Amino acid sequence: MKAFAAIIIIVVSIANAQDLDTIPQISDTVPQYQINPMRLAIVGGTVGALYTAAFIGIFKDGWWKYYEPFHFEEFHGDMTYAVNMDKFGHFYIGVLFGESFTYAYDWVGFSPFYATFWAAVTVGFTQIAVELKDGFSPYGYSVWDATAGTLGSLYAMGKRFVPAFAYIDYKFTYFPSRKYYWDDVKNDSKKEGVFTDDYPNQSHWLSFKVGKMLPSAAKPYWPGFLALAFGWAMDCKQYTTPGNEGGYEYYLSLDYDLEAVFNPTQTWGKNLLAVINHIKFPAPAVRIGENAKFFPLHPVYGFAVNL
Repeated sequence: MKAFAAIIIIVVSIANAQDLDTIPQISDTVPQYQINPMRLAIVGGTVGALYTAAFIGIFKDGWWKYYEPFHFEEFHGDMTYAVNMDKFGHFYIGVLFGESFTYAYDWVGFSPFYATFWAAVTVGFTQIAVELKDGFSPYGYSVWDATAGTLGSLYAMGKRFVPAFAYIDYKFTYFPSRKYYWDDVKNDSKKEGVFTDDYPNQSHWLSFKVGKMLPSAAKPYWPGFLALAFGWAMDCKQYTTPGNEGGYEYYLSLDYDLEAVFNPTQTWGKNLLAVINHIKFPAPAVRIGENAKFFPLHPVYGFAVNL
């Protein structure tokens, strides 16, 4: 995950090196996009070097250091592991990488469609490469992990060409409040503790930008930065109830639209906030359904009120 974060930061930095409004245009209505070979070389060379360093150096740790002959992950285990929270994790990484590569390809000079298209292709090959490496580990190659990550990379295309995406952000939260996973790691000498596998402390969200969704007459009565989010996480029964594969728990929460808070005017600021806006920051939340609770500052589980 550290390597993924470094790659995203550097790719976004490259994309923000110069304001994208300087891309030459024929007119205000018919833009002309032209690929800049030097910028393409910079993006390709930098990303290639980072990927090589990540796969040879950083990714040698964790479960990948336990070599096994190449194999595919068993279907039932793959589709029940962590109630598929791992698939949402791959989707989320695809979202971050897809948007980051899109901004980099914008900077290179691709048109909006081809920037998102080639970003999705790049992320798709990245997911396949990661799974090929998994194929030689105890986990095995997962077709569904690669598919989830590739679908996530298409999110950037949706934001540009599907109007409804302008009102929704896909977000993620991680905070190590619950100890189920780490206690399990301590009790099994064959397991490697990696926070990306700490699914009991992860949650995924769809955050709705209410301020943008309201009719004009109602907008003055709603803070533009305040969003409402629907989230899901695993219910941890696979840790607390022997033989139970568990399920999901669901949340309703307040959220923040950082783009509305800071309202950047320059391209680099818009790009940076668009990526950061995929993080769900702590806020009041209610867990609905079974074992309902109010969390004044979710995802801090230690302080909650039963409902």
